[in-house]
Amino acid sequence: MKRFMKISLSFAFLFVSVLGMANEMDLRISTDKESKTLLFKYDNSTTDAELRFVDGEGNVIFTESLEDNAEYSKKFNLSTLKAGIYFLEVEDAVKETAYTISIGDTNVAIENRLEKNKPVFSEKEGMVYLNLLNLNKEEVVITVYDDSERTVANEIMENQAIVEKAFNFKNAHKGQYIIKVKKGSDTFYNSIKID
Repeated sequence: MKRFMKISLSFAFLFVSVLGMANEMDLRISTDKESKTLLFKYDNSTTDAELRFVDGEGNVIFTESLEDNAEYSKKFNLSTLKAGIYFLEVEDAVKETAYTISIGDTNVAIENRLEKNKPVFSEKEGMVYLNLLNLNKEEVVITVYDDSERTVANEIMENQAIVEKAFNFKNAHKGQYIIKVKKGSDTFYNSIKID
């Protein structure tokens, strides 16, 4: 049974990895004397996603939902924005991608691209499965809390490129549970309701 569970988790992780790789992004900057524009293209063939354009103070300037099985293209006119640092963020079920964009008086530049893999949770018949791609092999701390904020389970995983975990809630007391996954400086939460 343990071997079957490990094989099942491995297949689930491979499926999730394929989902994450299927979404492709293309970000281009076009500038001339009259305008500063940013062209964003996204081929979203697997899951819904959220697009946000955020200023350096965390204020959301633009947001839009990107539906699955759709190609998306958006042209941003940046000529009216004041000089500074901005972020173009795309978040789907598997990862978060953020572009750092520097807007100057006469130019626009893409400074950086940062991707964060998110944990993927799936539920089936009282079981919750967690898969997380951890290529830097950072320490991962997984904690489960009940609805009274008591720690139900806690585990530290070190030096693992792929984190896989199964939680058995079949005999758990009714209520709300939170699974907290901390990887480096990033923290992710997933809520489970047991009826």
